[in-house]
Amino acid sequence: MSIYFSLFFLLSLSTAQDDCTSTTSKCSDDGPPIRFPFRLKNQHPPHCGYPGFDLSCSPNNTTTVLDLPNSVKVIVTDIDYKSRLIHIKDLNGCFPQQLQNLKLSTTPFNFPYFMDDFGLLSCPPSTKMERLYWESGPTYQEKSYRVTCLGGDGRDVYFQDNYSSIDLKPELISCRKMYNVWSVPYEVFDQTADLQLQWLQPDCGKCETDGKFCRLMNNSTSDEILCFGNLNPPKKDSVHNFRIFSCLTEKPDFPNCGSCLNGNVHVMSGEMTIQGHPEFSYNRGK
Repeated sequence: MSIYFSLFFLLSLSTAQDDCTSTTSKCSDDGPPIRFPFRLKNQHPPHCGYPGFDLSCSPNNTTTVLDLPNSVKVIVTDIDYKSRLIHIKDLNGCFPQQLQNLKLSTTPFNFPYFMDDFGLLSCPPSTKMERLYWESGPTYQEKSYRVTCLGGDGRDVYFQDNYSSIDLKPELISCRKMYNVWSVPYEVFDQTADLQLQWLQPDCGKCETDGKFCRLMNNSTSDEILCFGNLNPPKKDSVHNFRIFSCLTEKPDFPNCGSCLNGNVHVMSGEMTIQGHPEFSYNRGK
């Protein structure tokens, strides 16, 4: 004879860190997913992210913004957690206008390209220097480009590497040096380039590959990470999705069931749906 037992059971997270590192947020429906090591400022407490990985939403919640030192701001269009890359673009479509203040050495990020030092030049419109190449050794080429989003007052702006001299180039005789930009790739001057920043630590690549969330290990003094949870949880009709169940048989023949009380009460612990298994009843509770 079967004995009917009812068990009301709510799954919960064990620590405050798990509570915020096991969720994914977005600023907009088509925005990049935000999870550890990133966090949303003003929405998640500091322990939800790694230092320096603070993001924010624009006032109208349409874009994801990364604040860099010296008031440099960029839009984050995508985050590749496996490769540890973020794709960025300028808020106003002209990243070169922020380069004079750009300083990544105090951040977790750097460019994943070959970097160099460049000078910006203000030249008259008559300067014919749209795209010049010349040899300076067997393989190395110096490059000079016009920065299309800068300039004004009848002047155009070009950049060239700092190994080149204005005095040695007749086409630059009417140009004047504006300022230098240090340790950037030439791609930052190309308005069509897919700009990226990379980070090294923490490395959540393995967790992401395994479909799990990532966080720092408790009581660890290093960057050791822990993989946990499920990045792709089952749908809402799944047992895993915080449901309350009643077990109506003494020993249900169902995979991934674990005994949680003495006797014949069992709670499903796996990610199995109820459909097709009448021995389980499902109750949302009140």
